[in-house]
Amino acid sequence: MRCAAKIPSPRRRDVTRPPFFSPGSTTLATSTSSSSPPAAPTRAQATSGGDVKRAGDEDTSPLRMIMLRHSDSSTEDASLKDHDRPLTAWGRTQASELCRNLIDRGWANPDLVLCSASQRSRETLRELAKVHHSIEDAETHFLGSLYHFAAMDGVTAEHLRETIVERAAEPELGEVGVGDGDALAERRVPAIVPGVPGREAPVRTVMCIGHNKGWEEAASDFTGTQVRLGVANAALLECDSAGVTTWRQAFAKGAQVGWRVVAVVQNGLEGQEPPPELPQPVPLFGEGGGPTPMPSM
Repeated sequence: MRCAAKIPSPRRRDVTRPPFFSPGSTTLATSTSSSSPPAAPTRAQATSGGDVKRAGDEDTSPLRMIMLRHSDSSTEDASLKDHDRPLTAWGRTQASELCRNLIDRGWANPDLVLCSASQRSRETLRELAKVHHSIEDAETHFLGSLYHFAAMDGVTAEHLRETIVERAAEPELGEVGVGDGDALAERRVPAIVPGVPGREAPVRTVMCIGHNKGWEEAASDFTGTQVRLGVANAALLECDSAGVTTWRQAFAKGAQVGWRVVAVVQNGLEGQEPPPELPQPVPLFGEGGGPTPMPSM
């Protein structure tokens, strides 16, 4: 039986004082407000009368992006390609804590999730969904291009613009599954929006899960502010241009659209040492159908 290190209970940060970048600033600041901002609109945003908002209803809520970097991943198995590296046990804990902090800020209800097809990104999404089932219900797409573009210089922002416009307007089912037997898959909810099969309401919040260096570059490009993202960190971006109500407008060629950094949310475990990984025990004589080999020196 394989032994695994026990994950200690993490020391939670004061989530009412998360770090954030003030609009137009390139330095990290600390919120001094003790109250959390109002919650982000959900996919089925209710009107004052309790009815679900449908296509054609006026929605004045700003467009929002959650630029989320994957959690800590393992490098122990040298036979694995970079694309296939899984999360460590510590990385799973990081993702869970990050999700709780996003919930506390009211930014954990994306309408659309665009996730890199890498194993560590998929597993990060899976851990988020375990904590907050609303994420599991979101329309989700796993895209290999998000992994490849993030490794190249200066191209991630434009690729995300094109991808968000395409996927937010015309969702398509494709590759499914985060892992074998996993319920989380590329999905759509019952069709309500005319002409857009499987969408309950217009997309207002997009969560993008992927990799540096592309994620830092893209968030900085969108906002004109230098953004730093550690593992299991998320930059919360909000469109602050009046009259912009669709993603096509927001990302139109030559459009002078402003985005601001509302916050860079951390997982709250920064500075804590991950627990040591226990070595896999040497099998007893005869296990596995043969004698136990001598351990290498």
